Amino acid sequence: MKIIEYFTAEKKEHWLSKIGKSDWGAGQYLHQLLSENRLKEMVGETALVPMLVDGDKLIAFCTFAPLDDIQPTELSPWIGFLYTFPEYRGHRYAGLLLDYAESIATVMGKEYIHISTGHIGLYEKYGYEFYQIEKDIEGEGSRVYRKALAVDGPDKDRRYENGAKWKTEIVDKARCGVDMTAYCGFSCNHCFLGEWCGGCRSAFNCCSYGTLFEKGKCPNMECCQEKGFDGCYECSELEACTKGFYQPDNDGANACKVQAMFIRKYGKEKFFRAHDKLHEKYDFKKTQEVLGASVEEGLKILEECNHV
Repeated sequence: MKIIEYFTAEKKEHWLSKIGKSDWGAGQYLHQLLSENRLKEMVGETALVPMLVDGDKLIAFCTFAPLDDIQPTELSPWIGFLYTFPEYRGHRYAGLLLDYAESIATVMGKEYIHISTGHIGLYEKYGYEFYQIEKDIEGEGSRVYRKALAVDGPDKDRRYENGAKWKTEIVDKARCGVDMTAYCGFSCNHCFLGEWCGGCRSAFNCCSYGTLFEKGKCPNMECCQEKGFDGCYECSELEACTKGFYQPDNDGANACKVQAMFIRKYGKEKFFRAHDKLHEKYDFKKTQEVLGASVEEGLKILEECNHV
């Protein structure tokens, strides 16, 4: 028996069919959202679907995401769609999924984790406390429970250790075979926060900039997808663009635009090679520390690295 994550799992069609066999309306709705690839659109790019499995058998599942059925809200993250198949009930298997989500939330530095439910007396068994009544997306009142994650002690230490391990596993699987060129022009392979993110093209997009937006998609990603571009480097308006990461008051705007311009001129293969050389030549965390003085100077530095 183990927990795997739907978006980064093998045999997704198998697990999708198992979710579809739940005898619960919300479970059927989750199956529909996954079938139509709309779950992340609804609850956020970093949405996960943890599944407790035994071989090819699905025991229980839930979602862990920035949002759930209470929208709009400043509360985040949320556990939703928690379901255990009838033949496995009575063994507190739901607690294993709750702990999985709580552990990843702890690694993400979240103070609380939330659940929207009509149940009374269920989640209290797992350390959740009633917080308040909120209206869900249908306009109905829902009971919001939350659990404190930030209290120091052995339980937090255990969650952090497990969460770090589980999140690393998700990131590694999410990155497999994925283009690590960010839509805006950054290299997700060279990001100083890359160990926690699968990349903005992956099934686990935790981009630190993207997470500033409600559902985890930055304006650059949104724009490229709307226009059908592979990235900002395909756009004729790149040089003058002030959208998203290119906002003039963003200290990384120049460095980001430089990299997009380099990709447009030389291609991705030479871009990644130049990035490798840049990291060999300079000691830095963020590329704006080296490429951010001006677009012209940054492009010159990147081109010099490409010819080393």
